[in-house]
Amino acid sequence: EDMCMEAEGEEDPTESARWARDNSDVVWCQTAEGLLQAVADGNLKVEVGAIPEGEAEQLLQAVQQVAPHIKALSLTGCHLDDAAIVRLGNVLAASQIEEIGVSNNVDVSAAAWGEFWAKLPQTVVKWDHGDNNFPDEVLPKLVVAMGKGRVQELFLDGNELADISPLLAVVAESPNLTELDIGDNNVGDEHVTALAHLLPGSNLSTLVLGRNPLTDASAQVLAYALPRSKITILHLDSTQITDRTLWILSEVLPDTVLEELHVDQTKVKDEGVLRFCQALPGSTVRLLDASDNGLSETTIAAIEAALPTDVSME
Repeated sequence: EDMCMEAEGEEDPTESARWARDNSDVVWCQTAEGLLQAVADGNLKVEVGAIPEGEAEQLLQAVQQVAPHIKALSLTGCHLDDAAIVRLGNVLAASQIEEIGVSNNVDVSAAAWGEFWAKLPQTVVKWDHGDNNFPDEVLPKLVVAMGKGRVQELFLDGNELADISPLLAVVAESPNLTELDIGDNNVGDEHVTALAHLLPGSNLSTLVLGRNPLTDASAQVLAYALPRSKITILHLDSTQITDRTLWILSEVLPDTVLEELHVDQTKVKDEGVLRFCQALPGSTVRLLDASDNGLSETTIAAIEAALPTDVSME
């Protein structure tokens, strides 16, 4: 069985992959040997996952060998403890790595994460720390580290974040930041509203807020900010939003650059989705996901009839 494979065709990586699933230029490996082979073969973007517990030492030795050569490294579900995380930072400190991910790696202390981030080079522009059970107190340490460079993409989905105040400065002061994923956390209306107020001055184009306890109270503020923003992809799935948010989105839609809207598994109803669909002609929207909302078959048929031919409905 190949321990390293390109993420394309039928050789899809396992479910645990985060980068290799969507990026064909990222090679998926499941062993330290696979990592060494992938880089020897000339691959500069690698993702390692599904490493058995107890093999972190071999993995870190392999990373140390390839660190001077690679541009992107994602380690997902690799069972790194405090000592291993700090050592990883030391290994990467002198590298020119541009994209770093350590995800699905719980039970690491905030202090160890802080040490790790402090070691990373200023070349890092993509940070992926999803599914790490981060509490709020790690954010200031991460923000300090990101402030040294030019962050472009930040993934913090699947954590336990509620107070994202430290991130607001990153959004406001990072002209290169185009993608922010804070989905599947505990972020409520107060902080989403504060974030919405910053959108007109930012270059964010992808914003993922799904699976958070937010309601119309903040989603409406967000909707009104869209015409003055660069948001093209917006995820509000699995939130508490209702038709009230969709009504405002329908009003402002012609003045936005929105291309994808995800409102699946929310509290929107037939009327709101229908009204939104009536606003689609003349908009830039190409994908609407309103699935799992209990819409009637009549509404779904009406939506499909109302959709411009170049818009797909999920």
